[in-house]
Amino acid sequence: MPAATIECRVSGPWWHAKNHPMSGVTVWRWIETLWRHRASIDFVRFAPRIALLTTLSVFNTLGAIGDGALWALRWRKTRVRDDPVFIVGHPRTGTTHMHNVLAKDAGRFGAARTFDVGFPSGFLSSGFMIPMLGGLMDTTRPMDNMELSMETPQEDELGTNQLSACASPYASLMFMRDEEKFRKFYTLREDDEAYPIERRELERWKSAFMTFVRKLQYRCGEDKRLVLKSPVHCGRVKLLKEMFPRAQFVFISRHPYDVFKSSVNMADKYYWQCYLQQPTVEQVQEYILRQGEILHDAYVRDSKLLPRDALYETRFEELDNDLVGTMEKLYAHFGWDNFAADMKPVLEEYAESLANFKKNSFSTLRDDAKKLVQTRWKNWFTDLNYDM
Repeated sequence: MPAATIECRVSGPWWHAKNHPMSGVTVWRWIETLWRHRASIDFVRFAPRIALLTTLSVFNTLGAIGDGALWALRWRKTRVRDDPVFIVGHPRTGTTHMHNVLAKDAGRFGAARTFDVGFPSGFLSSGFMIPMLGGLMDTTRPMDNMELSMETPQEDELGTNQLSACASPYASLMFMRDEEKFRKFYTLREDDEAYPIERRELERWKSAFMTFVRKLQYRCGEDKRLVLKSPVHCGRVKLLKEMFPRAQFVFISRHPYDVFKSSVNMADKYYWQCYLQQPTVEQVQEYILRQGEILHDAYVRDSKLLPRDALYETRFEELDNDLVGTMEKLYAHFGWDNFAADMKPVLEEYAESLANFKKNSFSTLRDDAKKLVQTRWKNWFTDLNYDM
């Protein structure tokens, strides 16, 4: 593994346990996770974190029982629509911004909330607990200061990760030293040349994902199209189109240098809050770079299979500089009606509310970091027409 060209935090206060992606896990999924990775967890170093998650898992199990005993007969019969909208793109390209914008179209779409993905086993019966859970996370995202609450739109893979006991690339955030083991969950393809997935692992992910989607469809109503956002879906376009024949995809990209800088910032500000084993800076850097390679190459390969009316591509800069105009083009491309009457006023007000939001500013990449990005993400520069 090459020497690190980045600087980022890989450890924090021994007692820190907030903002963890497994805060809503149930007892049985938590035990399964600990058992599967028992040989590589740093139990002593992360004892407070493990203790908190274990305690929370007991309460989460009560919520899961509620969803099973009180709501299962309803949500299990829900018809999952075959026309969701998937927002895809490498992490730190603006997928959250796009998700927040599309979620404003509440008459058309249903979106997962932070509460839903944070507590996927019991969110139907445990909504009354939302006011009591504020202490489990910050009010803004640690990596970019965007608003964060139990009600804000959030990425579905967080819920799938918990429901599947870590059959997800997001498990790498806890087991960074072992991140190579989770690469097969990016594309979820048995025929992947580099990281093929076993059939039982594929079914494990699909079962967890569809459980979450069905419950979300029930909460939102069968009249709503789901708008689903997770950056790792960027590597699963082919599979998702097979699972949802009328699905449409919104792809958002950003300059590789900016993505790399933002990814390093995210690792520095957030990843260390998730660890259950202590990684090195070199391992974190490799995770960032390899993730970019896998997701980009898979997207370029599979997006070619989509018909024109199933895909819209844009850039973060376009959305950031002209939110209303960019969304008007997107709506026109997909043939979604009533933009001028219903959405334009809403988005103009939303854009105005963001006028004073300060984005992160990063120092210029060092020459060695630039060269590394140019080498590892060279396909990204070429395929998406970014200057080096």
